[in-house]
Parts: sequence; structure tokens; C-alpha cells
Amino acid sequence: MQFSSSAQFATDFTANDCDGTSYNLFTELNAGKVIVLCWVMPCGACTGPALTTLNVVHSYVSTNPNTVHMWMVDDYANTSCAVLDNWKNNEGLGAAKSFSNASINMNHYGSTGMPKIVVVAGGSHTVFYNANNVVNANALQTAINSALQTIGIDEQNTFASAISVSPNPSQGKSELKFSLLENAQVEITLFNMQGALVKNIFNGKLSRGENNIDFSTSGIAPGTYLVKVSNGSKSNYLNLVIAG
Repeated sequence: MQFSSSAQFATDFTANDCDGTSYNLFTELNAGKVIVLCWVMPCGACTGPALTTLNVVHSYVSTNPNTVHMWMVDDYANTSCAVLDNWKNNEGLGAAKSFSNASINMNHYGSTGMPKIVVVAGGSHTVFYNANNVVNANALQTAINSALQTIGIDEQNTFASAISVSPNPSQGKSELKFSLLENAQVEITLFNMQGALVKNIFNGKLSRGENNIDFSTSGIAPGTYLVKVSNGSKSNYLNLVIAG
């Protein structure tokens, strides 16, 4: 698996799918959708990971109807929709929405691979998962679950506000700042873009108002990570880039 580190947030685009329906990515995300982008060549090596991705997405149909969507995209938009759809249907991927449009650019999300899987969600258009070549179903599901927790969060129904981390990119250490609406047991964790836990930053009781948490990033591989701030029932997320 290759790790992609250059993208922190989604890049907007407007594109027609292979049925001729127009979609704007940010409009979909702002409406509370979780979009799972899957770039394919198409090729034989793409089939297994793409099917795994589709199966994970389908597991949310009953629990989160019309919320988690897989968009299958030709890698460089040099395959016609007719050929792409024929391959998709032959490989059992017919339920995925297909696109062949150069505006959906996988280079916006770092290094390339076949397939390339990226999960984006939330009003901040955050990237929750970014993997090349292979897909870990458990990690993908964890990333989608994290993405689902961001949907509809605002300062009226979350437990913390004014969350920031600096310096970002981090070179050895950073400081997380946030304001709690009330006293709370807070857990702060760091995940990589494949959904794996990298570091437990903090777990303890904090007081209402502004809180500052210093933490070390020394020894962590360069790349883009997710910082999760949770009180056990609600969570907020933000990206952190760790520099080499």
C-alpha cells in the first residue's frame, strides 16, 4: 500500500456521470453525503479492491440510506463511458455510479495507484481515507464511520468549538486548541488516512472553556493524518500534516 500525503481536503468539481446526470462534489458533501471515490483503469487488478469498496459502501444502505455513495472514476478519463460501464457490469460493480471526466483528478490526492480509494465528507470537505492499490475493509469502514459522525455537526449540537492545531505542518510537536461547551471526558487520537490508529494523544477530564493540549509528533512518518477529538458520543475531526 502506498500512502498519499499531499491532500488534506477534497477538491471541488462538477461532472456528468455516465448516465448524463451532473454532480457537484461540494454540493453533495454539504448536503450530508459521504462520497467514496474509486479511480480505476479499468483493469483486472482493480476488480478485487473495487468490489471490497462497493461491499463496504453497501453495508450502509439500511443504516444510513442515501448517505454513503461510491463514485467509480476512470483514472485519466481516457476510457469511454461505454467501455467503463461494460467493464463495471461484467465485474459485478454495476451498482457504483461511474464517471469518465478529467475534472475528477486523482492527482489532487497525492500519489496514484490502481485502484485509488478516497473518502470525503462534511461541510469542511475533509478527506478521511486515502489508499492506493489495496483496500482494508475494516479501515475503510472505520473511516466512513468517522465521516458519518461529522454530518450535521454545528456549534449547537457538538461539545467543542474553535478547534485548531498548530503548527500545521507539524515538525516534531504541535498544540491542539479547542473550547468545551461544558466539562467533559475527552479523548484525542491520531489516525492515518487508511483509518489505522497511530497515536493516543490524550484521555482525561477537561474543564469548560478553552483548552490547550501539547503533543509530540516525533517519530511519526511524514504524511496527512486525522486528529479526532471525542467526548465518547460526539466527535470532531481536523487534518494534521506531519512534515519530514
